[in-house]
Amino acid sequence: MSTKQDVILASDAPAPAFSFADMQRMAVAIAKSGLFGVKDADQALSLMMIAQAEGKHPALIARDYDVIQGRPAKKSEAILRDFQASGGRVEWHQRDDKGASATFSHPLAPKPVKIDWDLARAKQAGLMDKNGGMYVKYPRQMLSARCISEGCRAIAPSATSGFYTPEETRDMEAPAPAQPVNAAIAQAAQAPDPNEVEAYVNSMDVASLPALQAAFEAAWKSTKDVAVRARYKACYESMKGEIADAQARDAAEQS
Repeated sequence: MSTKQDVILASDAPAPAFSFADMQRMAVAIAKSGLFGVKDADQALSLMMIAQAEGKHPALIARDYDVIQGRPAKKSEAILRDFQASGGRVEWHQRDDKGASATFSHPLAPKPVKIDWDLARAKQAGLMDKNGGMYVKYPRQMLSARCISEGCRAIAPSATSGFYTPEETRDMEAPAPAQPVNAAIAQAAQAPDPNEVEAYVNSMDVASLPALQAAFEAAWKSTKDVAVRARYKACYESMKGEIADAQARDAAEQS
């Protein structure tokens, strides 16, 4: 009889599949909380779909991703975690305030690669001009993140999920704001997002009047669009009637 035991890490267990409506609700909640740096429901929803496509729980975006200057960024520790989970290995030679140096290897890569980052290289790349304060305050963290991103991207690009780290993203030029070409486009840009509207409508599918009132108030405050507010009001009245009917049935059964 074999004594071998198969150990399954929690991170290897398949994540439960969530419907699009479920992720919409979570996206709105994450954006409204403002606790994880994602303040836009559409950004949160996009990152959730990426996480679910990779077999991860959608809520892990709060742990693994940041949104910097409107761009999604994958944290260096998340890149390193996925790199090692896929079989990658890292041998650190230096990791201090003067520099970061490590050798990265992976079963699918023909040979290891050694990556070195120090303040001189950061200055040569122009990073000290763009984000020099961070390199002065946290040189070890900034240089390590650069080293991890370059090494993992060179050996196992899938570990980055196609994103740069927050440290790299901060060093990029901020994207120019989109300029509407006419009033019609400007008005469309201000229109409520359909996905967010549906998420607010779904949030009113509750079982108690206090919960319904709270969901309705949040939906009402989210927009000034007359048509959308009318829909929220209609949904509120409908759910209010359903809750009242349910309470009446419960009272009749108990009498």
